[in-house]
Order: sequence, then C-alpha cells, then structure tokens
Amino acid sequence: MIKQSFSNEFVHLEINKLIPSKTLINNIKNSIKYQQIKTSIAEFELVEPILVYFDKKENEIRILDGHLRIEAMKELGIEKAACIISTLDDTFTPNKHVNHMNAIQEHKMIKKALTKVSIEKLSAVLGISVDNITEKTNFLTGIDPIVISLLSDKPIPRTTFTILRKMKPIRQIEVVESMIGFDNYSRGLAVSMLDNTPEHLLVKKPKQPIKSNKAKKAMLRLEREMTVTKEETSKIKHEYGSNTLKFSIARSYIDSLLSSPKILHWFLENEPQYLTELKKISKINSFDDIESTANKEQ
Repeated sequence: MIKQSFSNEFVHLEINKLIPSKTLINNIKNSIKYQQIKTSIAEFELVEPILVYFDKKENEIRILDGHLRIEAMKELGIEKAACIISTLDDTFTPNKHVNHMNAIQEHKMIKKALTKVSIEKLSAVLGISVDNITEKTNFLTGIDPIVISLLSDKPIPRTTFTILRKMKPIRQIEVVESMIGFDNYSRGLAVSMLDNTPEHLLVKKPKQPIKSNKAKKAMLRLEREMTVTKEETSKIKHEYGSNTLKFSIARSYIDSLLSSPKILHWFLENEPQYLTELKKISKINSFDDIESTANKEQ
C-alpha cells in the first residue's frame, strides 16, 4: 500500500522550534520578494503553510519549504505557524505537488483580499502597482469555467490566458487538455495551437489567414515531439519518485539496525567496513547528498 506523503490537516507549531534545512543567502532580507512576503503576512496573515518534517533521529522539526515565510514571521513577532507535516524527508515531492501558488490561485487570493481592503492598500502591501493588481484580477475574463478548473493547480503563466481568450470555450478546453497531456503550459504552445484552430472556433476571425500547409505540418511535428518528450519526462519523474521512496525505506531500516547495541557490536567485531558504509548511508538526506559525497571521494 502506498503511504500518504502529507498530513491531512494543518498543525500550528512554535516557530522557534523549527530548524532550517538550508542556509539563506546573504542580504536575502533586503530583497523585494522577502519584503513582499513580510508585508503580506503582516496584513493578511500566512497564505501558504510551512512544510515540515519530524526527524525522530535528530529529535528536531525540520523546515522543508517556507524558510522566507518563517524568517518574516520571526521579525513580525509571530510565535506559531500553520504547518503541513511531510512523512518523508524529501523536498522534491512537496515542491512539485504542494508549492507554490499559480496564476489562478493568486487571482483567487487577490480577489479575496479585495473584499477586505481597498485596491490602493493592497497595492501598498504587496509592493505592486494598482494596474498590475487590476490585471491579476481580470485576466480570467473570457475563460471557460471548465478551463479554470482544469488549470487550477497547473504552473500556467498569465500570458497564456491572453491566447486562450481568443478561442471559443470548446476550443479552449481542447487546447488545455492537450497542454495537460504535453505537460507544457507556455504561451508559445498556445500560439501554435491558436494558429491551427479552425476559424469557426475563434472568437474573432483573423484579418489575414494565418494557417498554411507548412504551419499545419510544423504543428503536427511539434505535437509528436512533445508527446515523446512528455513520455521521457514522465519516466524520469516516475523513476525518481520510486527511487526516493525505496531509499527512504532502506535508510529507515538501516537507522533501526544502527540503533541496536547488539547489532552494532556484531558489525564492529565482524564487518567494521560495512558499519562505516551503513553510517554514511544513514547520514544521507537526499540524492543530492549522494552526488556531493561521490564528488568529494573522487
């Protein structure tokens, strides 16, 4: 049975007990991004929860994602943060499946915020212009609700919606389903599919005919190439996820062996070289650590 990777509910944990898993770069607190995070938390409270891992071996709660949010909350004097607990000490899975807000999620957040404060105040808090906020709240105009639902958790840029808006709803859905199949949400792909759209499925007829046999052939070739690319990418993701899970299980088993005094004594007397290698494996947190260790040994 596949084990769930995250907790179902938020837990509120004391910030001073959360241990960072990486070192922040110098002067990060002077960056625009950090200041935006800090001001938005101060005004609207925490939007995205912190992802943490309970490391029983080290007896600590480690931050997997949300380091800047935690630093901002410390400066604001906030003592507790809403957290999601990961069952694996793995940053690949949460970064892919949990974080961060895409264009549609940001749109919903801003719309919700505007029910509480004026657009001018929101502009000051987020550090972006009123025009930019207006654009973020209106960019889904003309987009079919089914399309919005399909893309609600996808990393799609706002510029892609500008192209989708030129198509009728049924074509929007067809194009988005193809994008999901290709795992590609770029404006370039949307433009290519717009060029290959029949006139009766366009909101406005083009002033000049865009399509040609050459364009159609290029589109078909693009679709074939992207299908192959998607299959290769999916294979890599599957293998990486599977290997990460296997490694986590193996490391947990090794940790249990090393916690037994009898087993440790046996290794010391009979196979000390194996004990050394097992200890190395026990200290590895990710595949990046394996690569780093290998480079040091070369």
